[in-house]
Amino acid sequence: MSSEINKEILRAILKALEQKFNLIGSIVEGEAREKILQDDIKDKGDFYQNAGYEVVIGNDAITLYVGSNVPHEQYVLGGKVPSWTPIAPLKGWVERKKLAWVDKKGKALSITQMAFMIQAKIKREGIDERNVFAEVLKKKENWIYQQLDEIVI
Repeated sequence: MSSEINKEILRAILKALEQKFNLIGSIVEGEAREKILQDDIKDKGDFYQNAGYEVVIGNDAITLYVGSNVPHEQYVLGGKVPSWTPIAPLKGWVERKKLAWVDKKGKALSITQMAFMIQAKIKREGIDERNVFAEVLKKKENWIYQQLDEIVI
């Protein structure tokens, strides 16, 4: 009988933790989405559209993941140190942004020329980080601890 009671207690604890983690995840996701819009992180819109959270229950831990499930997430969140960036994605970016630049003589630059100029700037300066999730988590840290302290079984 004691074994069944222990299992029920563990299930109740797990359920309470999962509910709190889902609450925390939804609040962090919402505020991160606001920050993404505020910081104008949009390009194709996929970073914003794929922002979210996931609660993973393992054998010995419950983990809350927050982020954006896109390949370029690491460059948005962590920036990019000065280095060469491939031309193809830069050309796609120039096309999506419908950029139009002219040289000193007033002649329009091609998409490829603009992509190479951007590539040179990234090689020279890198890309600033914009870790909206870390900013929100830091801002909400006390609230998160408060939520975890308030768990009732």
